[in-house]
Amino acid sequence: MSDSEESEIMETNTESKESLPLSRSSFALLSLGLGAYLGWQSVGISPTLFPQPHEGIDMVLRQGLVAQNALFLALLALFAYGAYRKGGLVAHKPLIVGIGTLMCAGTALTYACGWVGNAPAGVFVGTVIGAVKAGYIALWGEALGRVRFRNALLCISVAYATMFALCLLVAGLMPLPALIVHAVLPLLSGGALLVLHGDRVVSNASKTTPTFDLPVRLFVGIGIFGALISLTNTLSETKANAAAELIPLVAGLALSVAFAVGARAGRKERDFTLLFRLLTPIIVITVVLVLVLESGKQQYEAFAIGLGWCFFRIFAWTLWCNIASRSRMPAACIFSVGQLALTGCAYVEDLAYTYVLPGFSVPLPVMASLVVVVAVVTSTLIMSESDVRRFFDRKKMAPKDPADKESAYAACVELAAREYGLSKREEEITVLVLQGKNNAVIGDRLAITDSTLRTHLRNIYGKTAVHSRQELIALLQAYMED
Repeated sequence: MSDSEESEIMETNTESKESLPLSRSSFALLSLGLGAYLGWQSVGISPTLFPQPHEGIDMVLRQGLVAQNALFLALLALFAYGAYRKGGLVAHKPLIVGIGTLMCAGTALTYACGWVGNAPAGVFVGTVIGAVKAGYIALWGEALGRVRFRNALLCISVAYATMFALCLLVAGLMPLPALIVHAVLPLLSGGALLVLHGDRVVSNASKTTPTFDLPVRLFVGIGIFGALISLTNTLSETKANAAAELIPLVAGLALSVAFAVGARAGRKERDFTLLFRLLTPIIVITVVLVLVLESGKQQYEAFAIGLGWCFFRIFAWTLWCNIASRSRMPAACIFSVGQLALTGCAYVEDLAYTYVLPGFSVPLPVMASLVVVVAVVTSTLIMSESDVRRFFDRKKMAPKDPADKESAYAACVELAAREYGLSKREEEITVLVLQGKNNAVIGDRLAITDSTLRTHLRNIYGKTAVHSRQELIALLQAYMED
């Protein structure tokens, strides 16, 4: 594989100098395969956009979803424990094939018994089988655990753009083709995982020396934010309006594409703190628009829900991805625990809405105020910016001994070279640039002409997405860690 073919680099979880960056085709497959899985999860949740079952099946579906959620939580815990004990799951091909097959079979059984025929027992069984999706969260999480922030944000944004596009596609199909496409999506996602299994970057399950412990408060905070988004969506008036329900899909697609464009142009990991600063305001704005707007304004509610939900999901997956790259826990374990907290909090929210809130006459303004207060408290006390920043800011070194300083420069450039796919010569040049050497000194030390040096510098700038020597030095300083 040539340097020109290697793009959008993943940092492997290994200290081996033979680690390879992820190729452009593998990176695209990672994004689209994850998008197919997310699309399978999202298709069918709308009460108006997608084909509906026979009359009387709704109750069985609800009962099946309750059982599915319980089994889903148990399987998440099981996969988290299995990943913790074994160090990873992606290397197990039978697991990939088995989960994809079960997801497809469960979806097909549900549709055959509740949409084509009328067999409630089959609908219940097929719905419960869908709980095995927990395995794909762990498997895709492990693949994403090889990705650093900028590339993770790009990958996840493209995956969500794919998900929204698939939902819009299925919403526009006739019932039978729509059901077939939905049932096939797990197979497409599993096929992508099998192909990625052959990539050494993805399949390598070894771990580097850990930097941080498992951040429980971040997982709890994400779960609470997810419950607030779920409650806001539950209270919305858009679910009975097919035209309004299209708006969240379009809004989510637009925001995902915008995130992908921004991630492609971005360079600094600490830009993630900006996402965190936007999280609480976006949730607050979403709550206000949904709970305070008068009836008949469903299009604004739907747009707010689409933006808020999409922003939150991209934020959550990107945060989990970066935690996985810094934690001693396997990535599959991190994503399983994260989804466990998210689903568990959403389940508590659903129980409270169904069985607790009906006993109180809470005006919508009061409800909106309570949601806003919970969001602010969560962002300041449970999941503060300092808790998030610790996974993205790196402590810069300032060694006093010149030999230690040169060693530190070489170490940080080696990390950058593995991520961005720099050649050995480009790595040597980058070390000298970081040391502050000018072109004449670099050319003399490496015995290369000025034109050759300028060619190497252009290649380095292109691979690292910078435009000047100062930007390159600023990027490299992010790797100066204790």
